[in-house]
Amino acid sequence: MRWDALFDDLESQLLTAASVREEGEIRDRLRSEQSRLTLVQRLTCQIGRPMDVSTTGGRSLTGILTHVGSQWLALAVEGRSVIVPLSSLQSLRGLGRAVGQPLSGVHAKLGTGSALRALSRDRAHVAVWLGSPASRFTGVIDRVGADFFELGLVAPGDERRASNVRDVLTVPFASVDSLDATGATD
Repeated sequence: MRWDALFDDLESQLLTAASVREEGEIRDRLRSEQSRLTLVQRLTCQIGRPMDVSTTGGRSLTGILTHVGSQWLALAVEGRSVIVPLSSLQSLRGLGRAVGQPLSGVHAKLGTGSALRALSRDRAHVAVWLGSPASRFTGVIDRVGADFFELGLVAPGDERRASNVRDVLTVPFASVDSLDATGATD
């Protein structure tokens, strides 16, 4: 009887040690997988969710996440679309626990220039917020290069005509804190 108890005790200890070792391996694998996640992967499963965003330029935005590109996100905020470069994000609130797959194909190539080219094509009126402290410029995007764009400065509501352009501002993508596009929420 004593031998049976001893063997049962040893077997129980071995099973416990194996279980602890297995749980440790699972935790290590999970941490390893999480270390490879990108912010874009976190965001792709959040489309349609409300969230709060703060930018390095000091803007606080609350809206519905509508699009995610490889370098930017778009929020629907009070009837306008707001594009925020990922490099300008300071923090996000409201993300669920879901994680998406890495962007692939065309979606992986949707950088900041892609979003700006669409606004330029549509001749959308935009408000561009730059730097910290944030300064704001309004107009229509005339040209989008590889790492910059040119904004024809026109008063809000004025059409983009040569006679209405006060000046042309050249803006490196890296300087953009956020960009509001009136009437472009989808």
